Amino acid sequence: MNPTRLIIFIALIVITGCKNDNYSFKVNNGLLVENVTIISANKDGIIEKYNGHVLIDNETILYSGIQKPIATGNLKNINGKGKFIIPGLIDSHVHLANVAGMTWRNQRNHPKLAKSYFTQLPKSYLYYGYTTLIDVNNYAPDILDEIKNHSIRPDIYTCGQQIQVMNDFMMEMEELPLKDRLEYPFLFDKYNKNIYIPDSINLDLHSPQAIVTNILREQQSIGVKIVYEDESSGFPQSWELPSLNLMRDLVEQTQKKGIPVLMHATSYDAQKIGLEAGIDIFAHPMWNWYKQPERFLDTEFTQDHQDVLKEIATRKIGNQLTFRTIYGEVDLFEDNFNADLALIDIYPGAYLNWLNTEEGNWGKQKILNRAKIIKAINPTLYNYLRPQFESDEAMFRGIQQVFIVRMNTVAKFLSDNDATLLFGTDGVAMNMSTNPPGYNGFLEMQHWVNAGISLEKIFIAATFNNASAFHIEDKYGTIEKGKTANLLLLDEDPLLNISAYDQINSVIIRGKNHPRNTLSANQNN
Repeated sequence: MNPTRLIIFIALIVITGCKNDNYSFKVNNGLLVENVTIISANKDGIIEKYNGHVLIDNETILYSGIQKPIATGNLKNINGKGKFIIPGLIDSHVHLANVAGMTWRNQRNHPKLAKSYFTQLPKSYLYYGYTTLIDVNNYAPDILDEIKNHSIRPDIYTCGQQIQVMNDFMMEMEELPLKDRLEYPFLFDKYNKNIYIPDSINLDLHSPQAIVTNILREQQSIGVKIVYEDESSGFPQSWELPSLNLMRDLVEQTQKKGIPVLMHATSYDAQKIGLEAGIDIFAHPMWNWYKQPERFLDTEFTQDHQDVLKEIATRKIGNQLTFRTIYGEVDLFEDNFNADLALIDIYPGAYLNWLNTEEGNWGKQKILNRAKIIKAINPTLYNYLRPQFESDEAMFRGIQQVFIVRMNTVAKFLSDNDATLLFGTDGVAMNMSTNPPGYNGFLEMQHWVNAGISLEKIFIAATFNNASAFHIEDKYGTIEKGKTANLLLLDEDPLLNISAYDQINSVIIRGKNHPRNTLSANQNN
């Protein structure tokens, strides 16, 4: 043989051998999804879509790419032809200890029903593809620990217990006695001279540094959340708000720890303060636009509103749109919500039956009772609003529609200005039965579509953006070697139709494949 040809022949053998080595794996508990359309963001957050293969071993992704890997060992295969594989979805704003449809009194009176709810809860989230959840107010860590004990469940993270300043909105609404307020791990606002704290309280334990350190140590949180609820909500302000300087001190401490600050801020003024303080994530959109009673129903989107939102978008501050916070209340007025057949897969049968009883239908009346509260504490607002409507129910329906118009306007504006949108549902908000775990996320996605947000941005918000914002991108958000094998196998393309998120073939959670039907509450009915 010609010496030159011999050298080329040997080189080809070496190159081919190296190439095969790059795609050869020995697995202990492997899963290979073959010939599937892979949809994932790359490291720059740009969506890539191609036909290829994904190899998993135990809980970790070993490989994803066009070239088919050679795997030896204990291996199972899934034929992905005609299907789509995407990263598991992340809901970055949940309240897992809240029971959808039950107050604490209901839970006390019906312990077996409450237990059945929590038993199904993790599977209901997985049924709609939510493989990672972030609880933004872990006020009941024992409940979350019980959920984490389930073998089939999403990965769960928290932002610790919600941070509150002394005499804040939540303390006032709950009418907590002083003793209970002082026992709470409150954040002391040294800049607010209106707050009196007895000398018996060690204020060093209530500094931003101490509070953040304690949340990280005691609850291993990946963020912190603080509330800023001003009088734009319709209640005359009788509570204390965190001062701007305190917010800045809090941000400084969280930046040192490498975790984000979330701010409950639904008003124009609150988000303006958040901007000045340098917070990382707004936990809700701006749906309260004006303080003045005569402008409570006004939907004029002013230049001031736009300027604040444009700055939020430019600075890449995260935005959790949480449409279901308001739409959940809207749905409480719809008598047919519980007749939705999708709920059969979410709620245990006996639990769903209870929701349809008079006792289980308390949510609507709770909203209507707000009329008496507003009349008592803010008669000016009540006297302006009520004559415009035929009934209390009509008044609240009108208010809800105003909020929806504003939320749609804000969401579209943020999207058009390339803001950092984060997918979160606020479920279960206020124990509403109309925030069904898992399904609430699918409903939220439809609200995003209706607001004019593209399917690509919804995909990025629920995967890449959420993982990046909470600094868990080393584990989640994309399909890459070394990441946790939380994946969805879909029968439809999520970049073509939002219905794809309800056409889940199977859920791969920590490397184990679960056909969707095995996650349904209907399995046990």
